[in-house]
Amino acid sequence: MPLPINIPKLLKGRIIEHDRIEFKEGWNPDAIYLSICAFANDFENIGGGYIIIGVKEENGIAQFPVIVIPDEQIDTIQRQMIGFNNLIKPVYSPKLSIEKIDNKNIIVLWILGGANRPYEVPEQITAKEKRFFYYIRKYSSSVKANQQEQQELIGLANQVPFDDRVNTNATIDDISSTLIRDHLRITKSRLHDFSESLSKAESLRIWNYPLEALEE
Repeated sequence: MPLPINIPKLLKGRIIEHDRIEFKEGWNPDAIYLSICAFANDFENIGGGYIIIGVKEENGIAQFPVIVIPDEQIDTIQRQMIGFNNLIKPVYSPKLSIEKIDNKNIIVLWILGGANRPYEVPEQITAKEKRFFYYIRKYSSSVKANQQEQQELIGLANQVPFDDRVNTNATIDDISSTLIRDHLRITKSRLHDFSESLSKAESLRIWNYPLEALEE
């Protein structure tokens, strides 16, 4: 299912700050999973970030044309990610979408700030000997958290940003399907093409809304 965001605009950095986007020419899980961990830890409470696989970058700017990812490699990547996600402590799974740019496949990973942070991940996720560390974002890089930053990460575990807090008095009827579809239309998300056929609950799950907090 497509992500609720306009991918061409995302590639051009028009809707998301550049330090929340990371471009990868190809599938390199050792580097990619450090960034997944860093975005999930959301040290600055900026809402996580995106990793785009199949796009070359120069000085943080996406370069075109994109690098095609063959269908068979996409299947392999998705299978491998199931195992790698389980190696993050606690387990974390980014949202994955296969997108086409200029009729070529790319992979977009949407990494939201995790509800169970702090997260740690092996320094080299493909290595036999695994050494776990916490990673955070500093500007446009994913770096190992120092001791003080680790303590701050642990302190964030019980702190949820105001705009991410659940309204426990709300019900699913308080959410407007019309406004959801209108937002997807305005942002030109491919998800808009599916929105008419989705129930309100299905739409909210794509947005990663905690439905268990609502009484249907």
